[in-house]
Amino acid sequence: MRKSILVFVLCISVLFSFSRATFAQSSTSNNSQSVQGAATLGVAYLMNIKGKNIKDGSVISGGRNAAQLTTVTYDPQVLGIVSRNAAILINTSSTPNGTPVVSQGTVYILVSTKNGVIKNGDLLASSTIPGIAVKAVKEGYVLGTALEDYSDTNANHTGLIAADINLHYFNSKPTFPGTLTDIFKIALLPTKDSPAAIFKYIVAAGVVLGSFVLAFLTFGRTAAKGIEALGRNPAASKIIHLGIIFNVMIIGFIILAGLTVAFLILRL
Repeated sequence: MRKSILVFVLCISVLFSFSRATFAQSSTSNNSQSVQGAATLGVAYLMNIKGKNIKDGSVISGGRNAAQLTTVTYDPQVLGIVSRNAAILINTSSTPNGTPVVSQGTVYILVSTKNGVIKNGDLLASSTIPGIAVKAVKEGYVLGTALEDYSDTNANHTGLIAADINLHYFNSKPTFPGTLTDIFKIALLPTKDSPAAIFKYIVAAGVVLGSFVLAFLTFGRTAAKGIEALGRNPAASKIIHLGIIFNVMIIGFIILAGLTVAFLILRL
């Protein structure tokens, strides 16, 4: 029984790999395939998209009230690619009349040569052209990898090519300093997966911890100096006590300020 299951799984894997290869080779480099007829090997979710006549292959990003065609370069809030012929369509009661959007898998995508000729294997990114992808030429949030060429020299023209969609941050300079910079960039990007929330919790915890450490260090120094002053000049005990109380109030203000800043960070 186990051998039969293993053989079945291997057969499915081979068929899926063959389908992906066939999909990548199914259109020519001049991109003569129609937008509405492009098949997709991916799972699509229905989304409410702002605008009319949304074409298959359009790049969609998140908005305040609804999804929309992206107009931001290296947009970190990209949701996926429109595809009405997805292999699997997941429908929900909240979006019965939505448009299918694929966020991962092999899909046809609208592209332009605004950033240069696209070659098989090039990374793709969003652009200022509404819903159109271009060749990624620097670090940033990318859409995935082109599976075929697109060489129309007119940047105002758009075409449809196969692409392997994998939304992620790409670093063109994989050096140690660049990696540290990218960590902060990724943390500050309000992506669809919202890693910024995690970053806010980390920063808030650091602020609270820092305020407590600073308060205790200040309290320790104040207490030591107060005891030393009382030993040297007992007659001035009232003034010394007032000084200690004032410093304790400052310590309390430091802790309160740290908690307030942490609360404001979490509310951003």
